[in-house]
Amino acid sequence: MSDHTPSRRRKTFRGPRKRFYTRWWFWLIVGVILVLAALAAYAAWVGTRALEAKDELESAQSEITELKAQALAFDMDGAMKTYDSVAGHTAKAAELANDPFWKAIEWVPVAGPNLRAVRELAEVTDSVITEVVDPLMSVAGQLDPASLTPKDGALDLAPLIAAVPAIAEANEGLASVSAAAAAIETEGTVDQIAAAQTQITGLLAQLEEPLALLNQVVPLLAPALGSEAPRTYVIMFQNPAEARALGGTALSFAVMKMDQGRIELQETIPAGLQNFTAWGESVVAPPDGVEELYGSDYGIFIANVTVRPSFPDTARITQEMWLREFGYNVDGIVSIDPVALSYVLRATDPITLSTGDVLGPDTLVPLLLNTVYQRYNSGKVLKDNAAQDLVYGEAVAATFSRLTSGPLDPQALIAAIMQGTSERRILIYSARENETAQLAAAGLTGELPVSDATTDRIGVYFQDNVGAKMNFYLQQKVHLQQATCRPDGRPNYRVTVELTNAIDPAAVSTLSPSILGQYKVQKVKKGDQRMVVMIYAPPGSEVIGAGLNGKPQGVEVKHDGAYPVRYMKVTIPAGGTSTVSYDVVAAAPGAKALEAAITPMVNPTVVDSLPLDCATVPVG
Repeated sequence: MSDHTPSRRRKTFRGPRKRFYTRWWFWLIVGVILVLAALAAYAAWVGTRALEAKDELESAQSEITELKAQALAFDMDGAMKTYDSVAGHTAKAAELANDPFWKAIEWVPVAGPNLRAVRELAEVTDSVITEVVDPLMSVAGQLDPASLTPKDGALDLAPLIAAVPAIAEANEGLASVSAAAAAIETEGTVDQIAAAQTQITGLLAQLEEPLALLNQVVPLLAPALGSEAPRTYVIMFQNPAEARALGGTALSFAVMKMDQGRIELQETIPAGLQNFTAWGESVVAPPDGVEELYGSDYGIFIANVTVRPSFPDTARITQEMWLREFGYNVDGIVSIDPVALSYVLRATDPITLSTGDVLGPDTLVPLLLNTVYQRYNSGKVLKDNAAQDLVYGEAVAATFSRLTSGPLDPQALIAAIMQGTSERRILIYSARENETAQLAAAGLTGELPVSDATTDRIGVYFQDNVGAKMNFYLQQKVHLQQATCRPDGRPNYRVTVELTNAIDPAAVSTLSPSILGQYKVQKVKKGDQRMVVMIYAPPGSEVIGAGLNGKPQGVEVKHDGAYPVRYMKVTIPAGGTSTVSYDVVAAAPGAKALEAAITPMVNPTVVDSLPLDCATVPVG
């Protein structure tokens, strides 16, 4: 009996212990299966939400293109409907991606980084709508075609005033959203997610410049239109048929008054000795080096205020001359040329003058820059000038009247103004320093070219040297070349200018004295053009070579402040081409982009970038 008792105890003990372990592993296996099943269901659920979020984002993206088109077309009703739909898609995508279950699985290898990036992309896209588009849409409905068109000569300033804080909010929101988009980590994600992040950061970058421009300019509009006090502006009309470095000879002016949005053209004044004094010396102190460059053309007579390619300088001279001549200060100077004016005429119907001439986007330039000089050709200078001035003045007054009272296409008008400012054909200067700083930041003041850490900018400027209107026939090409040829690593630049006198030699005999200019006095063959071609090299750089029609020329470098300046006079025969080149060594080592600021001429200048053969570079 005693021999069997221990064994029974051991059996009794082992039996329950074995059943205990069997149950433990059983429940562990069951638990693992259940967890795996839950995870599978969870992953499927998250995957379904990810697909839904993807669909919402794609729907929003497709409608954003439509929203942009509607906004540009001022279809505010359509834009508001599309905006509501886009906002719904982005909000839903953010909602789908932004919940605890989704965030929990972001820690899972492989799938996690993809889900995290999708969630952040959804949040950024929704933030674009709520922080950028939403403030803009809050005022967009008020900025419809009716609000942008003067009524009885006046603009409603309320929408412009209301837009200021909304644009500031959108600009601030864009900076925040752009930073969030750039911070999205796409390493280890699928290619489509990385591509989506690149796309959205690129789209946001495209918005930065125009929105910053709006943020700088829109706060100035209502005050400029007299919301705080009446303002008086001088409108300068440059004539690029007789080129000056800034654009053209200043041959006509208009005085415009703004008061609570009401715009009044008070008078037009031709730039003749009958209206303006030729002063004995410059009415402002010339910048260092400028007198040697421009001599008696600088600051003496109002027609030549554009000889230096700096509009703030031109405006200050004009202000001082206006004060001396007419006894009052003006609040600002606005410059425009007939080419930019022709852009503006795209926004309205053709205008018929008393002469029977019809002003339109394709007819204004040839009429004002060529036809009037051919038509009024009696040989009596004062009589011809007076007749030409009458047509010019009527064209300005009729265009102004149409813009302030006639039917307009706001989209075409805005596009015209943007094109004119981008080509430096429309320039703006305010007598108020804070406004001038904002205008300068927006690139509207026509400053001398400014280089920066990534780009060197060279000024390429043209001056007529005959007192003619022959530049109507001038065509220009500018070739920018660069290479690093020096041991010190400073880049070499070459600027080559091709000038073509497109007048048919057989037609020269038909040209009027007004077009041909003082060719006899200047000892130029009839029908030839003679131009001064200047470059303003970046401060700190060196001009080491120059060429004319392939032949090396001496290098006599002058300066305008910190800018090295080199110029040559070049004659372009009727039907022929002449070529000028300048070689420059950059101020510091390191490759940069190369750009040129160029005098806006009657015909657009063709610009291209080419490689530079170091074997052709002069030693310097």
